[in-house]
Amino acid sequence: MTDRESSSNVNIPAEDTVDAAVEPAPPPRRPAGLPAHLSLPRQVFALALWPFLDALMVFLVGMVDTVLAGHDTPATMNAIGGAGYLIWLMGLLQGAVGIGATALIARAFGAGRTDEANHAAGQAVLLALIWGLINALLFWYIIAPYAGRLVNLQGQALADCETYLRILALAAPCRAVLFLCAASLRGAGDTRSPFFVMVAVNFVNIVVSVALVVPWSPIGGHGIAGIAWGTNAAWAVGCVIIILLLMVGPTRIRLTFAAMRPNKPMLGRLIRIGGPSLAENIGHWGVNYLVLLTVGYLVRIQGNQDLVGAHMIAIRIEAICFMACYAIGIAAATLIGQYLGAGDPRRAKQAGWICLAGAIAISLFFSVIFITIPEILVRIATDKPAFHDIAPRLLFIIAWSQVGFAAYLVLGGALRGAGDVRWSMLMVFATSILCRLPLVWLFGVTLGGGINGIWFAMALELIVRGIVFGARFMHGGWTRQKV
Repeated sequence: MTDRESSSNVNIPAEDTVDAAVEPAPPPRRPAGLPAHLSLPRQVFALALWPFLDALMVFLVGMVDTVLAGHDTPATMNAIGGAGYLIWLMGLLQGAVGIGATALIARAFGAGRTDEANHAAGQAVLLALIWGLINALLFWYIIAPYAGRLVNLQGQALADCETYLRILALAAPCRAVLFLCAASLRGAGDTRSPFFVMVAVNFVNIVVSVALVVPWSPIGGHGIAGIAWGTNAAWAVGCVIIILLLMVGPTRIRLTFAAMRPNKPMLGRLIRIGGPSLAENIGHWGVNYLVLLTVGYLVRIQGNQDLVGAHMIAIRIEAICFMACYAIGIAAATLIGQYLGAGDPRRAKQAGWICLAGAIAISLFFSVIFITIPEILVRIATDKPAFHDIAPRLLFIIAWSQVGFAAYLVLGGALRGAGDVRWSMLMVFATSILCRLPLVWLFGVTLGGGINGIWFAMALELIVRGIVFGARFMHGGWTRQKV
């Protein structure tokens, strides 16, 4: 007779049977990587503050390049404009791997599995090194020679665009490692350390870039090459700092050489989660690059290269709102990943809605700024009158879509933190291909709206995307994802 059969012959009092039947399930675990003593709104603030400041630092790296170019020559600014989308591509390629690291480490910390989190961080750094080298080769040999030609740049602007991209390609491995280490720290709930690393990155970027560019510097006068070398120096310094921090610093993640030895199962998990995000990022970027090519088509038929520079200036300024909402999206990813890891989907949903409410408030604030003082913002970025007439109109148009953009950024971060990466990928593809591209051509070219029509189409698509991501979050299927 088995134990199970013998136990069935034992008489159990009725009241004990009832008590056993209604015995409550054990409460969810307290996530190890979260400030659980705080209320949910305060947890959101605590986790979003440092990613926001970190995103501000990343934004400033690009903005310093833009401002230096904007006060150099129109050719330099147009070269930066032509290269800007390609630099964004590099960030997206590297950030996709970071999605996998953040999701895995957040789940591991939420479940109290610190060793697994450290192992995931080591494999993420290994993957970053390999991926960064691939990015460098891709940009040097394939992207840089053709980027300027695709948007119809000519003369000095064309040469400057290729120079800028080739120099920046050399630092791709450093940038990849920095981004992956930062993603690992955020997954563990440490959103503060990446910010301080980015402060150092910005300090180096400003000092070295200005010294290499301005004519009155003893080592100045190098133009766009000086801008690029200053940025490279900054990424290299940041990479060294964050590696040392993870190896010997007081961080929740401990990086060791043993953890970086290739491990196929863990690498497979990182790629399985990061793969759909990589496809999403490439698809999203590809659609936006087609938008830039449409701007390049307008350059060819209108003979005005300044459209490219104005387009990029407006994007850089809009990024102020983007980085604030993106930071809240990082907080949403961390909170939801850790609460799901702790077995508490109810709190995970609450965290997502609180993050969305905060992002909507921020996006409304910036919408008012973009509507009321766009000229002032553009004049800060450049002193060239050629851009003063075009870029402010673009900011005014895109201002009306910032709430939809915020919903996408925050709820997209929430879904990715839960490991719901395939749905996120499909929704971005659907709205971009079925909505953005047709509307850009319709309003920008067919109806003769020019660059204003292109930005009107992008605004409409962002509103649609926010609604689609909101519907997926409300559905709740993401709470059952396995990572």
